[in-house]
Amino acid sequence: MIRDLLIAEKKQHEVCLIFEDKSKYIGKIEMSADRERVKIKHQKATEWIPLHDIVSCSTIINGSF
Repeated sequence: MIRDLLIAEKKQHEVCLIFEDKSKYIGKIEMSADRERVKIKHQKATEWIPLHDIVSCSTIINGSF
């Protein structure tokens, strides 16, 4: 999962992060220097999320194919 997050950060793709309670955030991310947390700018705010709280992540790639 960390590899996918790093690629999404580098390419400025949005991600969908899903948590144990089935809630989710969709937005652009920035990894912390210690690789323990991820900052996500989502619909309502910007938050730092510990990686261990994330159950699943999906990369959203916008564009025409």
